[in-house]
Amino acid sequence: MKPNPNCERKMRENIIPPARFIICIICILSFSLGACAATTSLHIIKYGNDGVTVLKETTVSYEWMEKNLPVQGDGVTHYYHQGPVFLDDPNPEAQEMLRWNPPEDKNVQEKDMGAVKGTNLRDLCELVGGMSPGDTVKVRAADGFSREFAYQNVYSFPPRQGPLVVTWWKADAGYVPDYREGMRLVFFADTSTNPWGIHAFGNWDWHESADEEHWYYYRQGDQKYPTTTGLSVQYISDILIYPGSSAQAEPRRMATPNAPEAPTQAGFSLHVIMGALTAGVLLVYATKKR
Repeated sequence: MKPNPNCERKMRENIIPPARFIICIICILSFSLGACAATTSLHIIKYGNDGVTVLKETTVSYEWMEKNLPVQGDGVTHYYHQGPVFLDDPNPEAQEMLRWNPPEDKNVQEKDMGAVKGTNLRDLCELVGGMSPGDTVKVRAADGFSREFAYQNVYSFPPRQGPLVVTWWKADAGYVPDYREGMRLVFFADTSTNPWGIHAFGNWDWHESADEEHWYYYRQGDQKYPTTTGLSVQYISDILIYPGSSAQAEPRRMATPNAPEAPTQAGFSLHVIMGALTAGVLLVYATKKR
């Protein structure tokens, strides 16, 4: 029995498009993962009073930063942030304090940022004219995730907070891009507020150092848990200085009691990848139904 040319052609038509779509999915995923890869340079911009006009801008590589600006970190000392403290209490006020964890003795050693080296965010801001009291700086990642910080936390921080450092080297990895989470924002806090005498930037440290609008919470349903790991932006690509408030250019996330918080960066990046996968699967499914 001779094969039917029409049937063979239809089979090829049904097979080839899905194959093409699989290639498209791979390309989309490559783009998505690329947006979550280590960065090696920073674009720094200072905006005018309208929040749109660029007053000064520059782009610098990590090699230039290491050569021309003071290096933070000795490559041996480890720095820590603090994750959420999942404790409950029938008394709301007591529960809030349990979660802020002033003793700084829970979920700290697990949040080791490593023995890192980098550049003070303040020094980077100075490359375009610096910040003035009342200004806001946005630290933005290549995947769009960002965090905002006030002048006081960049220029006149207490020792328990320490300088905000854009790190580009890690002891067990080396320089970016081999340092895969870099460039990453790490707070170089002192050793004064935790029981181990380590350089830990705890949740209560941030409570005591920053205005409430800059506090960060991890949320589960209607429960919120302070954490400083959510301030540690990874894959930093842009440093943006706004006069007064960045609300002139972009809506600013306020830490209001009932407003949902922005996702963590891991969740943000996962949403990008899952979105790409879902779109690809739907395309393949739609093609098969033809």
